[in-house]
Amino acid sequence: MPSVTIRDVARQAGVGIGTVSRVLNGSANVSPQTRERVLKAIRQLNYQPNSAARTLSRRARHRTFGVLLPFFAYQPFVERLRGVQAALSRLAPDDILLLYHVGSPEQIETQVDLILDQRLITALLVMTVNLSEAQRARLREVGITLVGIYDRPTDQMPCLAPQNAYGAQLAVQHLIGLGHKRIAYIGDAFPDRYGFPTSEERYRGYCEALRAAGIPLRPEYVRFGEHGQEVARQLSAELLRLPEPPTAIFAMSDMQALGVLATARDLHIPVPQGLSVIGFDDLEVAHYVGLTTIRQHMQQSGALAIEMLLKLLAGDADWQAIQLPPPELIVRSTTDRPAQE
Repeated sequence: MPSVTIRDVARQAGVGIGTVSRVLNGSANVSPQTRERVLKAIRQLNYQPNSAARTLSRRARHRTFGVLLPFFAYQPFVERLRGVQAALSRLAPDDILLLYHVGSPEQIETQVDLILDQRLITALLVMTVNLSEAQRARLREVGITLVGIYDRPTDQMPCLAPQNAYGAQLAVQHLIGLGHKRIAYIGDAFPDRYGFPTSEERYRGYCEALRAAGIPLRPEYVRFGEHGQEVARQLSAELLRLPEPPTAIFAMSDMQALGVLATARDLHIPVPQGLSVIGFDDLEVAHYVGLTTIRQHMQQSGALAIEMLLKLLAGDADWQAIQLPPPELIVRSTTDRPAQE
């Protein structure tokens, strides 16, 4: 039998989750009649609050911040978490970080329920996960401050967002500036089940850069698939076996660019002499393989998100001045002028 949650108690008592939380915390800001309804629902459902969480909440002299994110082991999120941890160590060394992983869209509601049931965190940093209006309201009702790192700006909460379309334009403009006209794109299929707009935004930037340069978009040079190196290897093999293959490939992420480089190696195509390759992200591995890429300041985004969160908690209006730097072209050794065009 599934355990009873704070949400079940709220439903049984006909009140909001925040009201249940205030009753559990002994707040005086609840009417006697409402308090009795909540306590009655707790008794009827035999609700047992998370004892470890309650003990920690009572005894802790520090704050606890949560991070809600998908793909815990995916390198871009690891990079952002590095920035989060570095900023916390520097600005709030006594505070604690809790990670809430979302393995599927269906788990978002489960994790929101867990956060509300534990009542541990003061603030929640949301990385790309699309919370519904109701989920955001439930979290705010219990006093949780929300800050986001998203793929595009949103008015749903204070957030930081990279300029994905602009970054893609930088990548394609670099290739055009080198003399390339046969430029392909490899990206994630969209829309995806999480609703992430990353590939759509970067594809839009690719198309806009070609259009601005007067280069026709060639559908045969566009490939979409599941995110990952192996799929990128397959898609790039299709491109490079075309009767008139591209002379350059823009991969929407560094991990996919690594797959393109592997295919070029398998097909004995020298990079950059026979094929230019550019990625997007500037992961740590990009430096070691000499990948030309677009830096989107991932560690800095994590650090800036923590700065924004701390300013919000302190009531400091300067949080609105915190901005993520624009994407930056990082030229290394995988792009050069085309041998023939």
